Amino acid sequence: MAALNRARQTGGYPFFRRITGQPGPGEVFVEGLRAINAASGDYLGLAADPRVREAAAAAARELGASCSGSPVVIGTWSVHAQLAEELADFLHRPAVLLSTTGYQANLTLACLFGEDRAVIADRHIHASLVDALRLGPAKYRRFRHNAPDHLARLLEEASGQGLSPVVLTEGAFSLGGELAVLPEIADLAGRHGGMLIVDGAHDIGILGPSGRGAGEHLGCEQDIDVLSGTFSKAFGAGGGYLAGSTELIEHCRLLGRATMYSASMPPPTAAAALRALRIIRDEPEQRAVLARLADRLHDGLAEVGYDRPNWASPIVTLPAGDADQCLHTWRAMLEAGVFAAPFLPPAAPTGQSLLRLSVTAAHTEAHIDHILEVVGQLVPTVDTTGVAAAPIPCPA
Repeated sequence: MAALNRARQTGGYPFFRRITGQPGPGEVFVEGLRAINAASGDYLGLAADPRVREAAAAAARELGASCSGSPVVIGTWSVHAQLAEELADFLHRPAVLLSTTGYQANLTLACLFGEDRAVIADRHIHASLVDALRLGPAKYRRFRHNAPDHLARLLEEASGQGLSPVVLTEGAFSLGGELAVLPEIADLAGRHGGMLIVDGAHDIGILGPSGRGAGEHLGCEQDIDVLSGTFSKAFGAGGGYLAGSTELIEHCRLLGRATMYSASMPPPTAAAALRALRIIRDEPEQRAVLARLADRLHDGLAEVGYDRPNWASPIVTLPAGDADQCLHTWRAMLEAGVFAAPFLPPAAPTGQSLLRLSVTAAHTEAHIDHILEVVGQLVPTVDTTGVAAAPIPCPA
């Protein structure tokens, strides 16, 4: 908070900045400063796609701006049912539950975490999954990030206590962009009779031959019992979902308080997500563009010493020194035409601050080259292990 207060006084406070326009694809005006938008999770550039915009506008004209009620009473309209059916078909799952946000979808999982369960979660899971753990009465433990050996020990402990295990991870992690070791995790969960839940917020729509996410990409999607996700990233819309068996989804519909007692997705949002889903399903070239641009960014970063992740993730996270240094660098990058996302503790590991860059299909090669130029000029240099080595001077 002290660093943020100092940044506020110098105009470098990074949060809640107003986006005042979109001068071109992949670009934004941030309170008058024109910049490449490298802070967005709109990976396929669909939020501004004319077809998605028109779907939302048409639904608003025909159906209005809100359902004004929960899905269990009056908030399940034809557009919601159609979206759920087509998403279930796309993900090869029997059923889908829709929620107003991706955060809410993950909170809904709490109804699966009964007192007879032991939930064992990767330490790097998203805050919404952590909150779901806290809402349920299950015992829960955290395994070291992407460490199957530690997960195996915790699964043995749960079995010894007579608890039914649930393994919880992300497919591609939101901060670093790295993939979960899903085949090993799925194998361990299966051997212990456990349920496997995977949050695909940052991989569904962009990974796998058909875009079904990390499970398809790694060849283990049928070993995943529950998929959670959001329409606010690759789909360029809003809302969230759970996908799984008919019995499990019905359980969540009737007992998942976070969804059951909240108003449904507005019809324009559902219509936008439906149109985006069809584009993702029918136009794999969007994923190819994203992959090519992400490769270009990773290639450029590797040339100056950054490690490549285990896939060409559209998410790149760079070490940025302490909080003051990170905020100073963030502001300098914005003034140089790159809008990035800063992460300070507790969102980042204790004692570290990070800058996250996101590639989207709306970017151009020139955008990527400019990002690389700005990173080279302003972001702390790194050694070959990716650890910050020589930060630029920070004003007192």
